[in-house]
Amino acid sequence: MRYRAEGDLPKGPEKAGVYGVDGSVSREEAERLARALGVAGGVRAEGDEWRGEGLTVARQAPGAWSYVTKDDKCAAGKGCPAPGETEAREAARPVFAALGLAGAPSRGDEVRGASRVVQADPEVGGLPTDGWSTRLHIAAGGEIVGGTGRLDVPRTAEAERYAVRYAVRSAAESLAALNEGAGKDGTVVSVARARFGLAARTREGRPVLVPAWLFSVPSRSATLAQIAIDERHLGSGGGPRHPGGATSAGPGAATRSVPPVSYAAAGRELSLRFTGGVCARYRAHAEEKGAQVRVHLTEEKEPGKVCVMVAKDLTRSVTLDRPLGDRTVVTTTGESVPAV
Repeated sequence: MRYRAEGDLPKGPEKAGVYGVDGSVSREEAERLARALGVAGGVRAEGDEWRGEGLTVARQAPGAWSYVTKDDKCAAGKGCPAPGETEAREAARPVFAALGLAGAPSRGDEVRGASRVVQADPEVGGLPTDGWSTRLHIAAGGEIVGGTGRLDVPRTAEAERYAVRYAVRSAAESLAALNEGAGKDGTVVSVARARFGLAARTREGRPVLVPAWLFSVPSRSATLAQIAIDERHLGSGGGPRHPGGATSAGPGAATRSVPPVSYAAAGRELSLRFTGGVCARYRAHAEEKGAQVRVHLTEEKEPGKVCVMVAKDLTRSVTLDRPLGDRTVVTTTGESVPAV
């Protein structure tokens, strides 16, 4: 598929910086999210996560979190129509406010089964972002039945003074890069708008917001994010395009692959579920190739570390370039991963 612009494309700034978040997520931050979601009993520390009833929050910043209620009476969608957009937005408002997203651009036009998804995308340094979304699933009566997001958002007011700034490609150059390898005989899709913003990617195992061009594709109700700086600044080195999850355990760590048990897709967020240990760190990767999304889970352990042998259900998420749609999710060996 090839993308073609309708009209002239902007040039954008000459230079822009990459922004991220350091540190860890405190119990207080996780508790604030739990209260906003209506999670009873607070949160407890389990390995590298804060966990509550249906809620999981990574303790490493930016605090990727996911929530699924265990008492969703409308999960099967029987006799439970999704709420209207006004009702869903009103139910989502207190959670967005608790996360500092009260003024963030939001949308509520997506319906999934018996729930409506309300999504907020923060603006950072006055720029729109892609891939750093907070998504809340709202059922009938304004009940929050699920959600995903990150607790911390890069705040550039102070960091902008010290951020390393890189040369920025124009929108036309970035569109050409998006079309690399598409061939001449592919389907031509029109791009109606290009905005300069920030897209979620990973550098040295950590989520960051990278200067990017956000191309609107009306025919597919989608936004395509193409990085606007040289990818060598991210230290990609030809590795997987969408790493996510916990950071590396450090030099000398013993690693192995872990098979995913199932996956769940919500917009561009792909959550991989698996069984893991208490003391190990886990990272998820995804590579998008044609009609497939190839996923890989890696377990990292520090050699010689004594740890109790307890298995638990875990989830790691990655952000895709576009919603999963009808593409299949497979392991690195080509085996299908079931959806839940």
